[in-house]
Amino acid sequence: MLYLRMGPRFLFIRTEAIEKMKKFILSELNGKATTFHEGLNSATEDSTLCFLTDTKPVKTCIEDAKEIILVNEVASVCLSVIINSHINELVYRVDMGPASMVMRIAGDESKIIKKLQESYQGQLVNWIEGIRKGEKGDTLLALTDKPINGPLSEMDFIQPTLLLPFNASYIQKRLRVEGLRFITQSLESGEWYELRINIYDSYGKYEKHYDRLIYILSRLEMGMILGETWTRDHALILYSVLAFQVRLFTFFTPTEIKKLLMALEYTMEGERLVDFDLYYRNKKISWVDIEKVKGKRSKIDESRKYRQQLYEKLTEEDILQLTEMENSNTR
Repeated sequence: MLYLRMGPRFLFIRTEAIEKMKKFILSELNGKATTFHEGLNSATEDSTLCFLTDTKPVKTCIEDAKEIILVNEVASVCLSVIINSHINELVYRVDMGPASMVMRIAGDESKIIKKLQESYQGQLVNWIEGIRKGEKGDTLLALTDKPINGPLSEMDFIQPTLLLPFNASYIQKRLRVEGLRFITQSLESGEWYELRINIYDSYGKYEKHYDRLIYILSRLEMGMILGETWTRDHALILYSVLAFQVRLFTFFTPTEIKKLLMALEYTMEGERLVDFDLYYRNKKISWVDIEKVKGKRSKIDESRKYRQQLYEKLTEEDILQLTEMENSNTR
């Protein structure tokens, strides 16, 4: 499970030839002209936002930029291409803004922000303030509760952002050791969950259902697999069936994981694909325990609702991949 990664770098290029520099970056670095907010929404950890300014400013202020260009290369690649070309003669000065880093958190957001601020002497800022106040030796730490294996929109970040007076290498090394502790301390229960998922399929297509499960767990970064084994599931008294068991370590509650499993048990058309049974502390988690409601209930209808919720968390490519995997089960 990924909980920490780098964010985009911010490169300020001072030049009198704004238009020539823009054309060069667009053509030679496959850049894309953008606004700051649009660029931030499209950027990944391998991206650089290039801010073209005239030669007067000396601070890293976004407001000074005449042009903003998103390049899907790290800053060192951008600089090497510029230096090794004739265009470098047009560059008056290059400044680096603060590094940026993204951390996925869970639980009490304000609690973890306070702990990070105290531990790393951070300032609470927004992105624009952080870039203006920060120097090349500082780090902007952005927090989110969304998966961080792809681009994040500005709306996915929890406000405020933290400006830390340490370089990215130092912050990364410390958070690799301390990050999970911060997450654990902010959880409502103060602990992670070790869950057992039993896969049962009367047609014996265990591997295909396992692949679907692992694909979605990975895309949503919902935990770490601790073990896998064949086991016997006692569905009825004096009667057991063969099942494949996956042990999951996660900060998501058993209820949240059960919703995901129900979403994968049925298609949107109500076709049953597999049985996913969930156990926590040797107790089986039933679908009727997810929501405490009275009256007649339909497992198919509730599974369809959870599948729709699952689709809202996935990209279009993820949904197509999941559909293709499910279609292969009938072949």
